Amino acid sequence: MNLKITNNVSEANLVTHDAKFHPDDVFSTVFMSKIVENPVVYRTSVRNVPKTDAIIYDVGFGKFDHHGADSKCDENGMKYCSFGLLWEEYGLNYLKSINAIKPETLFTRIKETLIKQINGIDNGIFPTIEAPYKLLDLDKIIDLYNNTWDEKTDNNDNFMKAVKTANDIFELVIKREQSLLKADELVEQDINNVKDNILILRNYMPYSDTIFSSSNPKAKEIKIIITPSNRGGYDIKPITISKDSKELLIRFPSSYNGKQVDELRKLSGIKTIMFVHANGFLANTGTLEDAIELAKQAINNPENN
Repeated sequence: MNLKITNNVSEANLVTHDAKFHPDDVFSTVFMSKIVENPVVYRTSVRNVPKTDAIIYDVGFGKFDHHGADSKCDENGMKYCSFGLLWEEYGLNYLKSINAIKPETLFTRIKETLIKQINGIDNGIFPTIEAPYKLLDLDKIIDLYNNTWDEKTDNNDNFMKAVKTANDIFELVIKREQSLLKADELVEQDINNVKDNILILRNYMPYSDTIFSSSNPKAKEIKIIITPSNRGGYDIKPITISKDSKELLIRFPSSYNGKQVDELRKLSGIKTIMFVHANGFLANTGTLEDAIELAKQAINNPENN
């Protein structure tokens, strides 16, 4: 990226706050560096915001600062952060300028995937996660770049390092979401060919969201999916009872779960079966024909009842 930082506000076309930085001002800087030509950022004291024609964000109580009492909220009533305000203003046109796939849809998906998380983080709304470990989330990852209490280094240098990481994340989110949009179209096409409750996908690609959101009546018939594996052969996966559930709709015979290859082939009668996970949510075969046979065994498994 071609972003520069300056200590002279007259050289800047972007202005944000100084001192400790957060995902909001960091990702806002990433995004605005793609909007303005020859981006130069100036980090200012919150007590001394300069008068300038530069775009000012996350400080100064202007259009792109969310700290005022009358701050805008999204459709769920959550306050926008500065990045959220900037995305609403410039996001769609930016996606069109880079010839993104389905820019209107992509605009919303990036909002859901990235923007809302930063809206929440910067407005003190954090998810509650019940797990026996600490989560290194986006807020904590960006905070790693801030000076520790006993460091005396220039935090502007650290800010630029954080911006570089955030730029990678931002571009990867756009890349991933565009890839998912491509997959949506292909999965929808493959749903038309569902037969005997089996969906066979042409590629190894994401499918779960599409299956559960599809308006195609044949999507409701799906009980199990076969997809080319990125490790070779074919993966076979029963679907879950709903998008957000881990409970399987059907199961492989429990006697298959976690067995070694030789025993698995004797039990199933399937020559190229390679693997059934110990928890029964995934299996693999060497050929498509054998994948279909294993899928049928799962569908007809009396243990499903």
